[in-house]
Amino acid sequence: MASRARSVRIMVGVGVALILVVTVAGVLIAAGVLPEPNVVDAWWSGVATSIRSPATIAVAQGFNALGRGLVATLVVPAALVVVLLVARRPWSAAVIVVAAALTWGLTRVLKSIVARDRPEDMLVQSDFGSFPSGHASNAAVLVAVLFLAFRSVALRVVLVLYLVAMMGSRLLLGAHWATDVGGGALVGIGVALIVAGLARPLLRREPLGRRSRG
Repeated sequence: MASRARSVRIMVGVGVALILVVTVAGVLIAAGVLPEPNVVDAWWSGVATSIRSPATIAVAQGFNALGRGLVATLVVPAALVVVLLVARRPWSAAVIVVAAALTWGLTRVLKSIVARDRPEDMLVQSDFGSFPSGHASNAAVLVAVLFLAFRSVALRVVLVLYLVAMMGSRLLLGAHWATDVGGGALVGIGVALIVAGLARPLLRREPLGRRSRG
């Protein structure tokens, strides 16, 4: 029991720490402490711009459509909930719903507080606030929950590649700075760790948890 409680504390603690890091970074950006753009942002923006082509832009626009609006906030999470229910992981499905909703809300709050301008060479239309990236946070929270729910190495590799591709697509389209997508990913992962950590006693009742005790 002590080890289980410790694992819960670690997951929640790491999740809170990640969100605090993003919050502090946002405050520094809003206060003008960090130059606009900073060295890291400028470098990554240059790299992303250098690999633009009709093919890469088309792929990035596909990720743009997948990670925005009702598709990202309703359709994709709903589809994953169905997958998890079929896989007999109802508590993981509940975690996805709660974590995705909290991530969406926290991302909007941070966007409003930081109010960072987006890059000037955007190839797509986007809403207000560049920091943190909503596409990255939405993708990261779903990826993190699925990563915790399934042990398949192949699936985990695919999940990580999907998140990296989503983050990279935002840079290639000029919709975000590198710190925006990094911050968004940390928000999504942080929320997922907190919710999954608090729900860990319930998650252990699922098939994965039962096998791990055998």
